[in-house]
Amino acid sequence: MRSEIFAAAILVSSTIVTVRLIDRDTAPTSEGADLAVAQGAAAPTPVVNAYASRPNEVRISAGHDNHYYVNVEINRRSASFLIDTGASFVALRESDARDAGIYTSWTDFTYPVRTANGETKAAYVTLDQMEIDDIRVDGVKAFILPDDQLSINLLGMSFLSRIDSVEARSGEMILRG
Repeated sequence: MRSEIFAAAILVSSTIVTVRLIDRDTAPTSEGADLAVAQGAAAPTPVVNAYASRPNEVRISAGHDNHYYVNVEINRRSASFLIDTGASFVALRESDARDAGIYTSWTDFTYPVRTANGETKAAYVTLDQMEIDDIRVDGVKAFILPDDQLSINLLGMSFLSRIDSVEARSGEMILRG
């Protein structure tokens, strides 16, 4: 079990590095924007283009950067996520975890992960419930990372593999639960 969790942590960290590299490549190059990133300012909230076309189906339009963003209810609290089918687990920013009533202490951060900002530790948790419109999944495994190590939450396979289907076509992602 320990080796599986360690492997999952490595997968999450590689996904985080990839997202950070993409963010860096597409980020504005003005001096003010670089300064804001260097000072650890929060990433801008992405535009979420999701709608329910029928019960237990959510359609999400690709964002301006061709990624898919969605608002997810975690324990009835909303948070923005980047859908990442390459991530084995959900990766959650510490502040969003706190907003959802999930509290960690520094002793919970025992799983080493490497991000674009360097090596850090993550906390391994089970989220009571995650919900996107009518699609609900209980008992989702996730990693919580410090806010300065994760610019946006990642909706990984620990959630996506537990719904009926995930399909991407014509600039749209379709989730069915």
